[in-house]
Amino acid sequence: MLLIVTGTDAFHFSNLRILIGSWGAHMNRFPLAVCDYGMSAEQVEELRSIRGVEVLPIDERVDHPWLGKALLGKFLRRSNVKWEILMWLDADACFTHPTPDIPPLLAGYDMLLDAHVQSVGEIAHACNRDALGLRSDDAYYAAGWWVARRGCLLDNYEAFTRKVQGEGNLWEGDSFVAAIYRERLKIRNVSGSIWHCRGKTSLHSCQVEGLTPMHAGHPIYVLHANDGYTVTENGRRVFKRPELAAIQAHHEKEYFKMVARPRQE
Repeated sequence: MLLIVTGTDAFHFSNLRILIGSWGAHMNRFPLAVCDYGMSAEQVEELRSIRGVEVLPIDERVDHPWLGKALLGKFLRRSNVKWEILMWLDADACFTHPTPDIPPLLAGYDMLLDAHVQSVGEIAHACNRDALGLRSDDAYYAAGWWVARRGCLLDNYEAFTRKVQGEGNLWEGDSFVAAIYRERLKIRNVSGSIWHCRGKTSLHSCQVEGLTPMHAGHPIYVLHANDGYTVTENGRRVFKRPELAAIQAHHEKEYFKMVARPRQE
C-alpha cells in the first residue's frame, strides 16, 4: 500500500486545500495523511469530513514546519494505513497529473527523488556540513517531494534535524540529505522537471495545456509553489504566472466541493 503524506500548521492550511483538491482529481486511489503541526480544531474537523483523508496528531509541540517534516516517523505511528511505500510532498505543492505506478519503479531501490541542480557545498552552510558529515561535492537532494520504502530514512531524518535545528540556512533539508548518505540508500533519480516541478527545475519554463503543465512534451506530476509566487493574508501562495495560478484556483474549488459532499464511510 502506498500512503501519500503531507503536513501543515494553521497558517498554511489554505495551501493544503489546493493539494487535497489535486489529490482528489489525480491521486485519490491512494489514501492521504495530513500531519497536524498546529491546525485549528475547525481545520481538523474540515479535513475529517473528506473520505480518504486521515489527520495524524503527535504528542509534542511542533514549533516549526520543518521540525514537523522531520518528525514524520512519529506521526506515522498514528496512521491506520498499513503502508509499505511512502510518498511525501510539501503542503504548498499539488498534483497535476497521476504518477506512473510506483511499486515497479521502486523495486530494487530505497527511494525515488530528484537531485538538486546545486551541490551540497552551494546550499548547506559549513556548520551543518561539519555537524552532519556532509561532503561539499555531493549532490543535494530535494526534500519537497520524494518516495521511500518502509524501514529507511525516518529515524536519522529526525535525529539529524534535532542535532542542527535552527543552524545554517536549510537545516531540515540538510538533515534529510545527511540521512540519505548516512544510510547509503539506493536512489532512483527521477527528473525533477517532470516529477517535482519547482523553482530550480521547470517551474518558470514549463508549458501549460489546459490544467496540465508540460515539460519537453511530458505531463508534469507535481507542481511546487516554492518560487515565483505572492502570499495572501491567509497564507495562500499564488503563482505569478496566470496559467499556473489558474491550476491552483481550480483545485481549490474542487476541494470545497469535496468538503460540501457528505462523507461516505
